[in-house]
Amino acid sequence: MRGRNWVGVAFIFLFLPVNVPLWDIVFQKLSIDIMAVFITPLLFFLGILLVFYPSRKDKISTIPSNRSNEEE
Repeated sequence: MRGRNWVGVAFIFLFLPVNVPLWDIVFQKLSIDIMAVFITPLLFFLGILLVFYPSRKDKISTIPSNRSNEEE
């Protein structure tokens, strides 16, 4: 797994929707006036995208080359 995948896994576990009350407490302690109900699902979804969506390098390596078709 690459670094971006590990960051995605960390985001998934840290920002599980079950952790919303925990993040509400953290934001309250840090005096940040934000509701975790809106932030947590977005960062959870970002983690899912980082894990499952391939990087540009992976996309290019999986696209079949047209050279083999031209040679035939």
